[in-house]
Amino acid sequence: MKVYDTGQVRNIAVCGASGSGKTQLTESILFSQKVTNRLGLVEEGNTVSDYEPIEKDRSSSVNSSIVSFEVSGNKINLIDTPGYADFYGNVISAIEVCETVLLVINPHDPIDVTAKKIWREASRRKKAVIVYVNFMDNSPLEYSQVIEKLKELSPNMAPVTAPVGKAEDFKGIIRLIESDAVVDGKNTEVPGDLKESSEGLTESLMDSVASVDEALVEKFLEEGALTPEDIKKGLSKGLNQGDIVPVLCGSSINSKGADELVKFAVNYAPSPLSAVSEERPIEPSGEFKALIFKVESQKHVGQISYIKTYAGSLEAGETVYNVRSKDKNRINQITVKRGSENFNVDEVKCGDICSLVKLDGIQINDTLSLNQNAEPVKEINFPSPVVERGVYPKTKGDEEKVASAFSAITREDPTLDFGFNSETKEMVLKGIGTLQLELLVKYVKNRYAAEIELAPPKIAYKETARKKVESVQGKYKKQTGGRGQYGDCIIRLEPNERGSGFEFGNEVVGGRIPSTYIPSIEKGVVDAMSKGVVAGYPVVDIKVTVFDGSYHDVDSSDMAFQIAGSMAFQNAMKESGTYILEPIMKVAIKVSNDYTGAVMGDLNARRGRVLGMSPEDGGQVVNALIPKEQLTTYAEDLRSMTSGEGEYTVEFDHYEEAPADVQQRLIAAYEQEREQGR
Repeated sequence: MKVYDTGQVRNIAVCGASGSGKTQLTESILFSQKVTNRLGLVEEGNTVSDYEPIEKDRSSSVNSSIVSFEVSGNKINLIDTPGYADFYGNVISAIEVCETVLLVINPHDPIDVTAKKIWREASRRKKAVIVYVNFMDNSPLEYSQVIEKLKELSPNMAPVTAPVGKAEDFKGIIRLIESDAVVDGKNTEVPGDLKESSEGLTESLMDSVASVDEALVEKFLEEGALTPEDIKKGLSKGLNQGDIVPVLCGSSINSKGADELVKFAVNYAPSPLSAVSEERPIEPSGEFKALIFKVESQKHVGQISYIKTYAGSLEAGETVYNVRSKDKNRINQITVKRGSENFNVDEVKCGDICSLVKLDGIQINDTLSLNQNAEPVKEINFPSPVVERGVYPKTKGDEEKVASAFSAITREDPTLDFGFNSETKEMVLKGIGTLQLELLVKYVKNRYAAEIELAPPKIAYKETARKKVESVQGKYKKQTGGRGQYGDCIIRLEPNERGSGFEFGNEVVGGRIPSTYIPSIEKGVVDAMSKGVVAGYPVVDIKVTVFDGSYHDVDSSDMAFQIAGSMAFQNAMKESGTYILEPIMKVAIKVSNDYTGAVMGDLNARRGRVLGMSPEDGGQVVNALIPKEQLTTYAEDLRSMTSGEGEYTVEFDHYEEAPADVQQRLIAAYEQEREQGR
């Protein structure tokens, strides 16, 4: 594959809802450009971009895939993205590094939440958007109805192509700019029965185009029409400015419309040179600088790092620095990807996308540069993980293998987080959806030969004291014939402020307990605190003061006073009235006004407390406090009650006393476990 200048590159993120046919459209494009010699099918698992075994099994994408090809002296980099919400991080990164978003629409379905989210993301980042209406060979709607439906996203929809026939009658497409048709791969006149409707669509296109340029407005008003050259000029300007959203159509199953889509992208989609980006400016003449936007691991290859070049160029053989870590790596190979295929190139220029292999310590959002002190490229802001599951290896002893596997996996996906919770003594995996986490079970088995189970995470409850108690004794005395054991201490226990932790005081005077045994008493208290008193949860936020006791010259020992301290503590906690604290999380739920009532009602059912609401993007952000126990299934429940629209962030806020029924349930479960010897 050739090396292309910045102005010859088109970076296009192929996005849309699950089932809109993105991967099949990518396949259709490759076939129409004779890049492939057969049309792969998603259902048969032989497409270029869905090459992972898990994607073939599901017949849908779970990762983004870069598909590069050459056409008419230009290079097109398509990034085929997943449509399911759990893999939305892939969509974010693709939109960030591409100048154009190709939004694929299924005309059978309403404009769903995924399409709306993609539209908002693209608009927020001022990306050019092209809409492709797929499945015209099976569409029940008139094309004009589809255009009207699309105006839910933007009033600036401008039809560029239209179908010849619909459903089983679909034969090709009308090119509105050229005023001709392509039927069965051949250019022809617009069929007579479609001339009137196509003229109406062409007028709509002219109206949209004229609105972006005063001179074109004047000409359109005076002459009532624009020439093809006028339309092309206005389209290019309007698309780049975000004032026009071109709409094309076709069928990804039979490739009709794919060739016209590619030609349109080459002629009108902005190159990195013509697109304007304040966040990540393009500097072709600058010193090489690139952003890592995706990493993946492949057997026999290792880690592959995908870069978008924002300044200068990079040649094979050069040494680059990781601006974050200051590590340096020699670039032995620069590769252009087409799904799982690799094409080596000698150089990558500004604005282009490629992959690099065997770079040490590379993470997503790292900046590579020839200068280790270069200003880093602005990072991609990925969604935060909100769904949490405990991870349990099926085979004893596989803990290290599982931890190593997830360490690699979380480097590939910033929407995942993995770690060990020292409080609950379990490995914990976090993501943005349950399906995302469930598929990782198969992924870990296939790639790392480790079998795991996921379970709702353990909740890190705490225990604490209700009131101050004085003069509680812990006395341990044991005589076994030889040297005995003797330890005796009297303590005061009192609650501490929430979150202040544990304090230990020593008020022993007169040598009632030798100072060498005081640390042993504290150790016994701390050990008993870790095991809990009523439900097995750690005790927090208390102050224990030892002020009296006794000892034996021969029988006293560190161990005896540890046991005495533990006994005194447990007696004091029971006398104080031990109760259980539960973690309370702060959530920010983003939802449209239509679903605010349902969300508020659900929060009440979850023992949530609404803190307030604030408007955002035409909807509301509901801020609330919810017990962590109530969030185990919240991701899927929220999507269900909001038709997939709701999203939220979550963070720990504080601990507070759990309701009586919750405490009784936890205490009963603990007692049952003790009876069973667990």
